[in-house]
Amino acid sequence: MPATSAPPATPQRDEIIVRDIIDTARSLFKRSGFKKTTMGDIAHSLGKAKSSLYYYYPGKEDIFEAVLHAEMDELLDQIHQSIRHAATSKEKLIIYCRCRLIKLNELCNLSDALKSEIGELHELHCIMTDLKRQFDTTHVELVRQILAEGVANGEFKKLNDQNIELVAYLMVSAFRGLAAPLMVSQRLSPRLDLQIDSIVDIMVEGIGAAPKAATPAPSLSPAG
Repeated sequence: MPATSAPPATPQRDEIIVRDIIDTARSLFKRSGFKKTTMGDIAHSLGKAKSSLYYYYPGKEDIFEAVLHAEMDELLDQIHQSIRHAATSKEKLIIYCRCRLIKLNELCNLSDALKSEIGELHELHCIMTDLKRQFDTTHVELVRQILAEGVANGEFKKLNDQNIELVAYLMVSAFRGLAAPLMVSQRLSPRLDLQIDSIVDIMVEGIGAAPKAATPAPSLSPAG
């Protein structure tokens, strides 16, 4: 459907309206699923005419994609805020892992309808595949920066840029694998949460800089 005209608006006003659309649609998608949520439902919840939504988004799929982008951006913002005052690179990795699991725990509260639709509907599968690629690329770069910082300050052993990127990719893949128990149980296990420090310990053990062994003083032979 072509976009309709809208009353004169400022960039600030448009930003507020877009945020309201995303927040409202997110609540409706979580409660009712994608198929049962209509553009009319979103407009009604906002107290606006349905035609006004098309000024900002061509269709419901575009709003759904915007909701997922917002989830990704919120997670990244939370991670950056949380690691800002971390004392070590290893602590940053622990915080990163915990933030990811907490966000996934929130997403597990999606309606059963929406969770099944994500796997079944072709249009949603395409959106999710593209976003997953963007998500992984962004998170590999974030972890790469943390690792590079640890290498530079001597916390981790020396690695070249190519190996730093490889380790970052492997870590992001491992963190994704940690989500499997959460997806099955539908809630964050306290045991898993408590084990995050140990998990990161295991991950960095191979790159942690080993302390230099003190050179023993030569023994003196008694004079004959």
